[in-house]
Parts: sequence; structure tokens; C-alpha cells
Amino acid sequence: MSGLVSTGVRKLAAAAAVAVALAAGPGYTTAPQAAGPEKGRDDRGGNTSVAARLGGFMGIFNFLDRFAVPAELADPEIAPFFANLTETPGDIETCLAMLLDHDLGGSSPHNGFIVPATGHQCRSSMSNIHRGRNIPDRIIDKFIAIVGEQAAFVGVADSDIAEVAKVLERYRGGVRNK
Repeated sequence: MSGLVSTGVRKLAAAAAVAVALAAGPGYTTAPQAAGPEKGRDDRGGNTSVAARLGGFMGIFNFLDRFAVPAELADPEIAPFFANLTETPGDIETCLAMLLDHDLGGSSPHNGFIVPATGHQCRSSMSNIHRGRNIPDRIIDKFIAIVGEQAAFVGVADSDIAEVAKVLERYRGGVRNK
């Protein structure tokens, strides 16, 4: 019986965490949209992509803001790579959420979006963004693992976590040792 109780409590906690992660994020009332009919639809209106299952831009942004980024910054090996940036944490979360949403089949533009609160423009070149950071493979591995751990914590399906990891892995070459 205690196994059932702990499983039920875990499911309840995961459901609560997902509800928090999908709530409206700071500064955004709607998701940024890309131009063109193929990308101009609401992620939750008939789109069955991984991005849609994650709540589109809003769900991904809120997951990053409330779970993944705090966990990354709490890691003593990863946190130093986020020191001395010209971008705000919100800029980074916004641009990464848009990239993930786009690459996972959502409606966000891939790059070029200007963050309303700060005027920061999301860029397309991972090499330029990470130049001078000298990020080794083991840190990229750890970054991807923490995103996966946090996604599992909030109840994201294993198959969707694997797809997110594939997207992040595709950018390794532009991030590593620049």
C-alpha cells in the first residue's frame, strides 16, 4: 500500500509542477510567432509536435525559467559559464525557448526576435554567442543532463525528453570550446 501512496504523491507532485511550468510567464501574454502560414498557428490548436506537447513557447519558456535554468545555475561547474554576460537571464531563456520551440515543431521564429523588455535580439550563430566561453564537452553533457532531469521531474514523457536532448545535441559544435 505504501508503494501506491508514494506513486500517487509523485504523480500529484509532477502534475502540480507541470501546471506551474505551463502557467503564463513573466512578460509574455502570447508566444512570439514566425512569419509564414506553416509557422503561424497556435501550438495547442491541432499541432501534435513535441513543442505542442511541451506547451509551445510559453510552456518551454516557463519550464526553463522555473526549473531548468535555476538548476543549471545551482551547479558549481555550469554556473561560471553564465557569469559576465551582456544578456539578461530572461533574454537567454526567451531565445533558448524560441529555439527549442522552433526546432521541436512549434511556431516560434528561429532567430531575429527582439525581446520586448530589453531590446535584445535572438541570434542564429551558436559559435558567435558562445565565443570566448571555452565550454568543454563534459559541461555540455551536464547541461543537457540537467535539462533532462528537470523535465523528468515535471513529468515530461521520456520520448519528449529524448527529442529535446537531440535538439540540444545538434548545437554542441557551435557551443563547444569557442
